[in-house]
Amino acid sequence: MYNELIEIDREGNVFMQDNSIALMPKLWEVYKHKRMGSNMVRWIVSMSDYKSPYRRLPEKERVRTVTYSVFESYKNKLCDEELVLEALEEYKKLQYDPLVDQYNAMSEQMYLITEVYRAMVPTQSNLEDLNDIAIKMEKAAVARDRIKALILKDRESDSKIQGTSSENFSMLENKLRLEES
Repeated sequence: MYNELIEIDREGNVFMQDNSIALMPKLWEVYKHKRMGSNMVRWIVSMSDYKSPYRRLPEKERVRTVTYSVFESYKNKLCDEELVLEALEEYKKLQYDPLVDQYNAMSEQMYLITEVYRAMVPTQSNLEDLNDIAIKMEKAAVARDRIKALILKDRESDSKIQGTSSENFSMLENKLRLEES
């Protein structure tokens, strides 16, 4: 989704790229809202898109980092408005993939475990614990890599399915499809 349905350029401008934006009426409402617009759409996409560079951060840290990145402040009261929360949920549901969600959950947990591991000071009494954590982290990384391989394989097979994207249609076919909806 990131840079597919919605493109965000280097300057942070938001461009609706696809007719399937109609599947997200709340997000479209946010985009048209005079106090929200492009910045709030950018916040929503950055918060929840699977390809967002912020996606790997734990949720509390992600909210803080994305809010600062978009609004140059660590808090923005508009982020808690009902319309924004509804648009955020709508966006998450549209792009939901259980494998990607599992991968992200594992990544978040690995991040937390790494923080605990990093904070541990090696002593004679906890060397065995440190070793156990390191072994478990390695096993978790292998499991996560297997899931990543499945995701990549799945995406590769999706790209091989013909006729599933609107870019394969002629201008006339696109016009007819829009008139029918």
